[in-house]
Amino acid sequence: MTDSSPPTARVCLVTTEILGPTRTGGIATVLSALADGLVAQGHTVTVLCLNGTRSMDGPFDRWVAHYRRRGITLVPLPDPTDDATMPAMGGLWAERSLARRWQVLAWLEAQAFDLVHFNDWGGEAALAGRARAQGIALRQTRLVLGLHGASDWAMTGNDTPLEDLPRLIQIELERIAPRLMDAVWSPSGFMPAWLEARGAPAPDVRLMPQPLPDPGPPRPPATETAPITHLVLFGRLEDRKGVAVLLDALDRLAEATRTDPTAAAPTAVIFLGRAATVQGEPAARVIGRRAASWPWPATVCDSLDRDAALALLRAPGRLALILAPAENSPMTLHECLALRIPVLASATGGIPELIATEDHARVLVPYDADALAERLGTVLGQPFAPARPAHDARDTARIWAAWHADLLATPGDRTPPTTPQPNPITPLIAPADTPGPTWKAALVARHAANDPTPVCLLTDADQIAPGALSLLDAVLVRTGAALLAPAWRDARDGRVFPCLDSVPASAQATPLVAGPGLVLTRAAIECAARDWDPLSGLWGLVAVCRAAGLTHEAVPRVLVSRRRPWTEPPTALARAPRLWAAVTPPVLAPLTAALLAGLSAARLPPGSSAARPLSTDARERTARRDRRRALALWRSWPWRVTRPLRNRTRRRAGLPPEPVEPPPLTAPGAASDVLFGMLVSRSWPLGVLVATPIARIRAQIRAGIWGVFRRRKTSLRG
Repeated sequence: MTDSSPPTARVCLVTTEILGPTRTGGIATVLSALADGLVAQGHTVTVLCLNGTRSMDGPFDRWVAHYRRRGITLVPLPDPTDDATMPAMGGLWAERSLARRWQVLAWLEAQAFDLVHFNDWGGEAALAGRARAQGIALRQTRLVLGLHGASDWAMTGNDTPLEDLPRLIQIELERIAPRLMDAVWSPSGFMPAWLEARGAPAPDVRLMPQPLPDPGPPRPPATETAPITHLVLFGRLEDRKGVAVLLDALDRLAEATRTDPTAAAPTAVIFLGRAATVQGEPAARVIGRRAASWPWPATVCDSLDRDAALALLRAPGRLALILAPAENSPMTLHECLALRIPVLASATGGIPELIATEDHARVLVPYDADALAERLGTVLGQPFAPARPAHDARDTARIWAAWHADLLATPGDRTPPTTPQPNPITPLIAPADTPGPTWKAALVARHAANDPTPVCLLTDADQIAPGALSLLDAVLVRTGAALLAPAWRDARDGRVFPCLDSVPASAQATPLVAGPGLVLTRAAIECAARDWDPLSGLWGLVAVCRAAGLTHEAVPRVLVSRRRPWTEPPTALARAPRLWAAVTPPVLAPLTAALLAGLSAARLPPGSSAARPLSTDARERTARRDRRRALALWRSWPWRVTRPLRNRTRRRAGLPPEPVEPPPLTAPGAASDVLFGMLVSRSWPLGVLVATPIARIRAQIRAGIWGVFRRRKTSLRG
């Protein structure tokens, strides 16, 4: 008798969010449920936490133990500076966000998983997918991508400016990743359509119901007869979650109660979710300012975990509000439907797909303050039945199990074995000082001789790694690319400089597309011999080949070592960007315009309202990092738990209680200086110790030790 059960596999979930280390969040909730579902199917599950040991609630080790009890291994991605397997990165790749992509690929390759789940946000999938397609890594690993909402979608919804090149590169990597996966899934049809409208269609997207952790028992039917008294905005407190629209709608309700005391009004309004920013300000500050004129109380609950948030919503008289200008498949709505919590939701994006058609007219509302205020006026004070889900949640586990079984039944490496091409790659070596003219002359001669041999552009300062040309030969055969750009290493300090492909918008601003070791096939040699101006550098060479319709791929392997820095000719900075602008699709014009706006803002006079320093400035990056750390510290559980101690100290000093929200860190100096001043102030019980000069502390310790020694010596003599 044969065993008909599906094979088990080693599965990895690569994510910045998972419930526990992340208090709440749609991706965190989905992946937590996905991990549990995979374990239930008998698979071995590892979660790679891209944010390392960062945790919102309690130490990370606590969550490692928690997930271990559920049969899941939680692994923090090491800090790049502490990872012995991670080389030092050079140029823009020294940015932590870009270096992380290289680090994730190396980590996954060392683990040999059968299947890896990625999220679209972050772009880690692109590098892994490119390496797999080229056959240089992860050949037996199936790669899956979930379309939850990439970074440019979130930035668009929040009106967040594009401030730096690393973020632009991240957006481009996120857009190419779907084409490099074995499978792509989305919880609604909204996100695939959104990507296609921006020139980045995701092929063969599978629409899948989102897995949901057990939210607990639904509300008892008796609660459904209670009139609606409390409005609860459920979701992250930021622009793209409808905070501003709700504030405007509540202003209209408040105005109505002033003119007509009998008008419908809530007993209270609750803003339930992680606080971010609204129109550039902290959400809690904006809400507090707007709520000052309302005749009902408003509360911001931004520190509750998932269970506590759902418990708050279960109470009678609560109406959840799920608002968004464009939403994919909000987990908050899934949870409300599962728990039978009354809800009003925006009729935007993928939201209508989640709600039974017969409930659309009753629970869906246009994303507009006037329409929302009018609908709230008819709902408040009346019982409001919960909406019914469009799909039976009981089928979700079965659908996912069947899909995983199909994925694992397909061979990991579906590409036929490659056969060596008849003309192996030949190195083309030029003087390191001015290689361009020498390469150009050699390429013209090869084209004139009708030589079909691919070439690898090197200088006399470069050393190609053993076996590198054979590896590049195999990649050419496997991919059919016309140009290959491997990574290279500076032999003096060991820094690694990878190349990137499929990034035409950022290629207008930075030469990341090629370096020493660039491989050209016969078609690329012909194009370069005809159209390439050496004064535009290799940066421009790739652009003219792209203009001719040739394919260019970066190879995520260090194959060249160089004894001196690699620099493009000075003229390339003026010539190559124009070439790239000519080949950049018009659909990417908004990205280019956003980057230009950031660059021009840095040149505006100080004090200009439009001036925004670029985050590529080291001081600005440090200040922004310190502000984030200060905010995280203020809201951390140790700080919250010890607040009563500080308030007791403040009362003795005649000071008011410490505010729940941190003060705006806008005082002169870096945010870290402001935070340190808070720590050593009278608000902090340890302030006296921290403020005491270190020399005095050392002297007191020495005096104490010497006193103990003298007393012991005296007693021995006695």
